Amino acid sequence: MIIEHQGHCIELFPSGAIRWEKTLFVADLHLGKESVFQKSGLAIPTGATQKTLLDLVGHLENQAIDRLIVLGDLLHAPIGWTEDLESMLSDAIQARPEIRWELVAGNHDRRSHDRLRALGWLVHSDPLIEGRWRWMHEPPEEDLQTIQTRALATLCGHLHPSFKVPLDTRRTQRVRCFWIRPNSIVLPAFGGWVGTHAIDPKQSDRIVLCVEGELIDWKC
Repeated sequence: MIIEHQGHCIELFPSGAIRWEKTLFVADLHLGKESVFQKSGLAIPTGATQKTLLDLVGHLENQAIDRLIVLGDLLHAPIGWTEDLESMLSDAIQARPEIRWELVAGNHDRRSHDRLRALGWLVHSDPLIEGRWRWMHEPPEEDLQTIQTRALATLCGHLHPSFKVPLDTRRTQRVRCFWIRPNSIVLPAFGGWVGTHAIDPKQSDRIVLCVEGELIDWKC
């Protein structure tokens, strides 16, 4: 789905990714989450991290992309860093070495910056501002933005947004979504098995649902 937001022409994908020109944005992969649970003694099956990375590399191979920006929470926790995870991250970069792999660090990425830089990632500790864009992890408070930042269009993550879609008069179902606000877009989590947060959009907001490989424009 191609939309215009604050003067930018961008493309939304059912995976939760956004493409602007030759840059691909994703958020909240939470790689290594299953390892964190396994080390806590829970019998969680493996495979989510590998699938997430394979999906990401597939995006990069199928699009004219020269820059990848992860909007925070690439990793789930430092304890989830294993030799297998490091190998998978290295293989992903080697599959597309011409791409700039960048991370706007999120709260779950703490204490992993140096390891990622050693693999070839460019890690930013602060929001990135380029032209009329601002790229960050946690969504801004729309009503509290200063005059300077109000002129910027923001891409962010952190919330893992979903929308409660009514099934009938009594039941609803949470569906992953892009939460498009007047000055920002909150991306759905790209990673699998990460959970979602039900949002409460305003009438001025726009919701685009990610449903079984398709995008549905939902009226608030």
